[in-house]
Amino acid sequence: MDDLVQFLHDRLDEDEQTARAASGGTVVDEAGRWRVSPAGDEWEASRTDCDEDELLVALRPGLPRPPDVMSGLWGAVVSFKPEFEDPGVASPLAAFQHAARHDPARVLAEVDAKRRTVALCELPLVETTGPGDTERSFIPGEGPPWGLDVLKLLALPYARHPGYRESWRP
Repeated sequence: MDDLVQFLHDRLDEDEQTARAASGGTVVDEAGRWRVSPAGDEWEASRTDCDEDELLVALRPGLPRPPDVMSGLWGAVVSFKPEFEDPGVASPLAAFQHAARHDPARVLAEVDAKRRTVALCELPLVETTGPGDTERSFIPGEGPPWGLDVLKLLALPYARHPGYRESWRP
């Protein structure tokens, strides 16, 4: 089980590093970092009036502006302009919406929740429920960890990783 736990820690570390790199080191709810824009998430996907699909990344209200940006929100825009593309190429709007939905702040929140779950699952628990008890109760103790099946489920999204072991498949 130690190998499975280490595998999960390594994958979650990679997810965190990727999210932080994508956000330029700024993250929602950390001091001096991203703030939610009035229009929604920090990353937004939309279709413009000119039928251009755009992914607006890194809205940064309240942070210092670069000298060449005088007003408004600033960040980066990834756009798809159909008139400049091969006519057979499909619009990337769905991909942009996916990227906006899985922005760095969400990924970091998921990493934190998964790390907490792994920590809970590592503990071996012993049931201490008595004959007259109405609820089951447990205390830390000796024996196999109760959460092995949960750990296997957490590892499943990483099944294509070369370090994943088929014996972990639930």
